[in-house]
Amino acid sequence: MNPLTNFLGFEIFNGLNVLHILIVIWLVGVLIGMGRYVQNIISAKKIEDRIIQNSKCYKASEILNHFIYPDYDVYISTYIPSPMVLGLKKCILIPDIFFTESELANILNHEMQHLKQNDILFKQVIAMLTTLYWWFPPIYWLRKNVNLYIEVRADEKVTESLNSIATLEYAETLVNVQKKIHTTDGIISSNLSTYLIGESLSILSYRVNYLLNKKIKQKTNKILLFFLFLLPILSNSIIFEPYFENSNSLDGTLSEQAFLNDNYLIQHQDGTYSLFNGKEAFYIDNPNDLIKSGIKVVKE
Repeated sequence: MNPLTNFLGFEIFNGLNVLHILIVIWLVGVLIGMGRYVQNIISAKKIEDRIIQNSKCYKASEILNHFIYPDYDVYISTYIPSPMVLGLKKCILIPDIFFTESELANILNHEMQHLKQNDILFKQVIAMLTTLYWWFPPIYWLRKNVNLYIEVRADEKVTESLNSIATLEYAETLVNVQKKIHTTDGIISSNLSTYLIGESLSILSYRVNYLLNKKIKQKTNKILLFFLFLLPILSNSIIFEPYFENSNSLDGTLSEQAFLNDNYLIQHQDGTYSLFNGKEAFYIDNPNDLIKSGIKVVKE
């Protein structure tokens, strides 16, 4: 890492080095990202209020015809492009298009799982990480896979108590909903993706395949999971540092071998020792380490 350290410390102008410039670029990127994030929050709030004012409001229990806790509000409007959860308000948004009773039940159960698991807050954490590490390309791959994980986890929760036929009907609902909303328009921009959870066409195929094949999936071995948990902890308990000799600080010093060759110990008759360098002798309180190193010993 020494070449990298030297590069970062390279002075460009009047005490300004490469590291200072990179930090400034990083901070500018973070400020721009935070500005966009705040703007998205404000836009999401305005859109949410507009949708609620122009929607028909129901309770989830009214649509599903059985008691639900918590009994979330469900808003149905032509302004909504697809079933979704938007913002921090605990409500479900559904487009004003025809869904069968079975499709509507599956949609609500899926969206309610997002609310119960606070997936919107989870997405905000990822949004913050993306803002801080905007310069690191793998963070965008992480964000994409977290979005997939959120959807698959909701599907898993909804279908964990269903039989194979009901699970197949649920998977069919995912496909049918995408067909019905494919041509609908709404007022919600894709720029608000960090502040909404909706149906995503790009991950539909994976979700359907997962639902159809999850019976044959095996759980990860607990011993392997424990090892994976310990790995980042253990990897940080060992620090690897490259060998490096600073020539400026080594001026006037001797290597260990040169020291042993150019010096020797004098063993006095009273059992004490002195180190002699050819010009003068120095009293040594504990010569054991030097003797073990192989230094020459001369008896007085």
